[in-house]
Amino acid sequence: MDKPERRISVSEITSENVTSDEMLGQAGIVAYIDKRGIYRYVNQEWVDKTGIPSEEAVGAKITDILSGSEAMKAMKTKKDISGVMYYRTYKGREYTAFTKYRPVRREDGEICGCLAESIFENMGEAASFVLKFSKIREKEGKTASNPALTGKYTIDSILGISGATERLKEQIILAAETNAVCLIEGETGTGKELVAHAIHNLSSRNSFPFIRVNCSAIPENLMESEFFGYEEGSFTGGLKGGRIGKFEAADHGSLFLDEINAMNITMQPKLLRVLQEHEIERVGGNESIPVDARIIAASNKPLSSLVRTGEFRQDLYYRLNIIHITIPPLRARQEDIEILTSSFIERYNAELERNVSGITNEALNYLKSRKWPGNIRELQNNVERAMVVCRDDTLKLEDFIKFGDQENELGQELTTEKRVPEADKYTESVSLSDVKHEIEKQTIIEALNKCGNNKSEAARALKISRTLLYRKLKKYNIEM
Repeated sequence: MDKPERRISVSEITSENVTSDEMLGQAGIVAYIDKRGIYRYVNQEWVDKTGIPSEEAVGAKITDILSGSEAMKAMKTKKDISGVMYYRTYKGREYTAFTKYRPVRREDGEICGCLAESIFENMGEAASFVLKFSKIREKEGKTASNPALTGKYTIDSILGISGATERLKEQIILAAETNAVCLIEGETGTGKELVAHAIHNLSSRNSFPFIRVNCSAIPENLMESEFFGYEEGSFTGGLKGGRIGKFEAADHGSLFLDEINAMNITMQPKLLRVLQEHEIERVGGNESIPVDARIIAASNKPLSSLVRTGEFRQDLYYRLNIIHITIPPLRARQEDIEILTSSFIERYNAELERNVSGITNEALNYLKSRKWPGNIRELQNNVERAMVVCRDDTLKLEDFIKFGDQENELGQELTTEKRVPEADKYTESVSLSDVKHEIEKQTIIEALNKCGNNKSEAARALKISRTLLYRKLKKYNIEM
C-alpha cells in the first residue's frame, strides 16, 4: 500500500510562522502562494536566486513574476506536483529550478494556497543526485547480501541493570545520532567492539557496511595498503586490477578501528589526513578518492597517557576524541554479574549440549567477589569452564574452583570471601591467602598426575600458559 500524502494544513502556515524559514522547516527556495495565485511569502533564498526583492514579489500575481509555475495546477488537482522546471524572465534574466508544489488545506479540507519548494536548482545537481543515489543503492544491496559487512550486535546485546550500564546505553544512543568520530576506551574484555556495533546499528548508516579493523594485527609494511588500497602494479604479488582499502569498503557506513593505540606512529599522520580531508589516495595511485566513512575507534589504554609518553600523536588524539565513551570495568558494576552469568549459561547450554538451569547463591557470591581483571570476557571464560566440568543441573562453587583460583599473567590475585571445602582442615587463624595457595598447589599436583606429568597438557588443563606453570612449580617447590 502506498504511503498516504502528507497534507499541509492552514494551521501550519499562519501569519506568525509563514515568515519564518525555521518554522517551515525548509531549505533552499520557499514561496507561499494563495488560492488566487498571489505571492504571500518568499524566503531570502528565493530573493537571492531570482533577483526580485520580496516587497516587489509579495502581493504580485505569479503570472506577473514567473512563467511555467505549476502552483495553480497543484491547487486545482489538490495533489503534490514534483520535478517541474519553471522559467522566469525578469529584466532579461532567466532562472530554472526543479520544484515541488504542495497544496495547503484549511481545517475543513479546502485548498487555500500552495507551498513551492526547490528540489534542485539545475540539471547538474539533479544528475549528480541520481548518480550518487545509484551508487548508494548498489552499495546498500551488497551490504544486505553479505552479513559479514553488517554490525552483529545491537544495544539490546548489552546486558546489565547497573547504573553504569544504563549510562553507557544513553551514551550509545547519543553517539548514534551524529556522524562525529567516536573514541571508545575501556579495559580488555569490557565489550568495546560490542558498543561499536550498537552505535552503527542505531545510526542512519546501519544499511551500509560496518568494517572492522584490528590495528594491532596488521603488519606495519601492509598497513597503508590495507587502509587505503592499492593500484595494479604497485608491488609484487598485488592483485590484478588493484584492491580497495578499508576506507573505501566502509563508504557511507562505519569503520571500526580496534586497538588504535597499537597503530604505528608512522601511520598516524596518514590517518589524521583522512579524518581532516575525507579523502584517500591508494598506494601507487595519484588520484584523491573521496570517502564518507564514520570512524569509531577503540583503545584498551587511555590514549591521553600515550600522548604524554610520545607513543600517540596529540593532534590525532584530539581528532578522534570528539565523542568519548569510557566503558566501566566489570568490578565497577557487580550488579550485572548475575544477568551476564545467566546469559552465558543459556549460550553454553546450546553450544556444549548441556542442560544447566542456573547457579547456586554460593557460586554467585563467589563470582561477585572476584576482581575480574579480564572483565566480561574473563567471566564468560569462567562460566564456560565451569559448565565443562559441571555434572549437575546447577553450577556450584566447586565447578568454578575445580582448577583453583588462577593468578593472571600480571600477578593480580583473585580472592574470595569464603573458604573452599578443601580448606576445612585449616583453623580460622590461617590466612585466606595461605588457604588459596595450598589449594592451588594441590590442584597443580592433581593436574600433573592426571596428565602423566606432561607439563604442556597440564598447563592446557589448568587454562594457563606453560611458562606460568613452571613459575608455579618453582613457587610451590613441586618436583614431578
